[in-house]
Amino acid sequence: MSHRYHDLVMYHSSRAADPAAMLEVGRALSCENRLTVLVALLEGPSTVGTLVRHTGTSQPNVSNHLAVLRTSGLVTAEKVGRTVQYRLTSSEVASLVRALIAVTS
Repeated sequence: MSHRYHDLVMYHSSRAADPAAMLEVGRALSCENRLTVLVALLEGPSTVGTLVRHTGTSQPNVSNHLAVLRTSGLVTAEKVGRTVQYRLTSSEVASLVRALIAVTS
C-alpha cells in the first residue's frame, strides 16, 4: 500500500498543476445546467437535441453551456455526418463527475 501511495504522490508531483486551468474547470462546474449536461454525457455521446430534451432548456442555452464545457476541456465534439456528437473528454472527467455525484448523494 505504501509503495502505491508513493507512486501516486510521485506521479502527481512530477506534473505541474495549472491553477488557472483548475479555476476554469471549477467555474465550468459551478452551473446546474452544465452539471446536468455532464451527467447526461456519462451515458455516452449525445447531440445537442438530445441534451436539450434531457435538460429541458433551449437549444441556444445548451449550445452555450457546451461551449463553456469545451473551453474548459471537460467535453469534446466530433462531427458525425450532419450532426455533432458531444462526449466527455476522458475517463478522468467521467470519474470527476461520478465523484461529484457520490459526494452529493
